[in-house]
Amino acid sequence: MALKLFIGNYNYSSWSLRPWLILRKMEVPFQTELVDLDVPGYKERLLEISPMGTVPVLDVNDERIPDSLAIAEFCAKMVPNLWPRDEVDRAEARRVTHLMHEGFDALRREAPMNLKRRTEGPMPQACLEDAATIVEMWDDLLSKHDGPYLFNEWSIADAFYAPVATRFESYGLPRSHRSDTYISELMSDGHFQDWEALAFAETHVLPDTDAVNA
Repeated sequence: MALKLFIGNYNYSSWSLRPWLILRKMEVPFQTELVDLDVPGYKERLLEISPMGTVPVLDVNDERIPDSLAIAEFCAKMVPNLWPRDEVDRAEARRVTHLMHEGFDALRREAPMNLKRRTEGPMPQACLEDAATIVEMWDDLLSKHDGPYLFNEWSIADAFYAPVATRFESYGLPRSHRSDTYISELMSDGHFQDWEALAFAETHVLPDTDAVNA
């Protein structure tokens, strides 16, 4: 099976990071093709890759799957233990993953993923409220499991919250001790550190993203 993952820039593309981590955890060979965002012709290039005009997109033997959640579900059919083994935990993992996929608009808007960013300036209240909701959810899940991840062993849910964890670091968002430990666990993962190294080596910048809450 030939797999190629089309992604956006390492420093900024949170949606691309999620399936990239999943594929790395699967330990299957795959190619990566990066599309620089916000450059002349990039929208046309994205539309060539997928009618949705977005990344990530997974090419499987020349058939293309857009959207990070759809890619995650495809991968889980190949490797079922990407979701928790326990049925109740699996249902809850899917629920919180869908919650990240569809919600927390203020956090996304006011604290976009920007791995090179480090600031502790004041953040909009709506963003802080989203962050507090996430911390409360993390703490609840972590208190019910032995950890170090949300459902004991690493799962798709952790892949979806990894880019969120980076935002707590980038923007100095408040978190509990338990959630801070979880964030550190996600960011010390070897696969994430490989992605982060690529982000720090990247020279492409998105001025509008860098200007958010500067």
